Amino acid sequence: MKHRLVAKLIFGATLSLCAPAWSHADGAKAYVGLFKDNAVGVIDTATDHVLHTIPIASGPHGLVATPDGSTVFASSDADSVVSVIDTATDKVTGVIDVGKATHGLAITPDGKIVLVAGFGTSSVLFVDVARRSVVGRAPVADPHNVAVTPDGQTAYVASQRKGSFALVILDVATMSRKGTVSLDKMPRAIGISPADTKLYLTLAGSNAVQVIDTRSNSIVAQIPVGAAPHHPLFSPDGKTALVVSQGPGVLSLIDTATDTVRASVKVGELPHWIALTPDGRAYVSNEGSNDVSVVNLATMKVLANIPVGDAPRKMVITGAKELGIVTTGISSFAFENDISITAGQAVRWINDDAVPHTVTGDDGSWDSGDIAPGSDYTKTFAVAGKFQYHCTIHPSMTGTIVVKERM
Repeated sequence: MKHRLVAKLIFGATLSLCAPAWSHADGAKAYVGLFKDNAVGVIDTATDHVLHTIPIASGPHGLVATPDGSTVFASSDADSVVSVIDTATDKVTGVIDVGKATHGLAITPDGKIVLVAGFGTSSVLFVDVARRSVVGRAPVADPHNVAVTPDGQTAYVASQRKGSFALVILDVATMSRKGTVSLDKMPRAIGISPADTKLYLTLAGSNAVQVIDTRSNSIVAQIPVGAAPHHPLFSPDGKTALVVSQGPGVLSLIDTATDTVRASVKVGELPHWIALTPDGRAYVSNEGSNDVSVVNLATMKVLANIPVGDAPRKMVITGAKELGIVTTGISSFAFENDISITAGQAVRWINDDAVPHTVTGDDGSWDSGDIAPGSDYTKTFAVAGKFQYHCTIHPSMTGTIVVKERM
């Protein structure tokens, strides 16, 4: 049988929230918008020291990186451009004119389009990454933050126009509006689950995360988290979400199966944004205390507080080159045997058969549940060892993962 055993890098896609051990991701850098310094700070996540401070246009607001980690885009609230940063040199290599007062940014999963919340122009602009130019726009009243679904087809936009607060839904391919969810409070930040069935939204004046079913586009639950919640962010496997609450200055973990908080930790003052490393750490920008907290998510302990500059807001992490995902197919009722990876990497199984399968550890400690035809399951292996697994539906299907120590 032929299998697709392909090693590739997916930044941030191998996060394990329950790993007993972790190591730093060499080469990974955190980019932090310093709103009052008119700059972007760059943190080496291996040493947790600031490497550079990059001057950009006034009022850095949104930050996104291309999937290959080569470029970071930064919007500016008090200017009319998006700055383009080369991560190899950490220098601005150009600017893109997008109109005044740009807020949040989002990028499609294929890295081809950056969506810009043009608060000052009441529009969402679509920037072609290769051409470095605006190729379309959709009218949205006072857009603030944007999130794109994992399939890249839909964008959700927080519309902050007073008297008509809404979550606006855009079709990315046609760059047009296709729906609206009316809200009674001002929307702030948005997170979308990897399965694209659930959206978490924070509102000004609400102490709870709003849970929206993306199939019905309706609010189905609320998760109390503390005063002034801001950035909600899903883990790559979708089983956990993170959110900061600015009032108490805490980072909370949410069990997405039950939509309940399972752990919290005090970070800095007025936490604003979250970024994840593949090895199980969260970086939290604290606008009120002018630092970035580094949290080990396995223990929910703060490892460091890094002074970065005045009013750190949005943040993105990129460049963890040695961590990645090994992808393999399930076909003809068989697994690829003896897959070899390094601790900290993950394996992604894609079901190429016409019937469901499971990927279940022989020791009972992990189980994919039913993997439908054409669907996939990803698991991170954080420690060295030999891990045997099977399909509970078809017990004759067995496989082995050999995890080597990281050098």
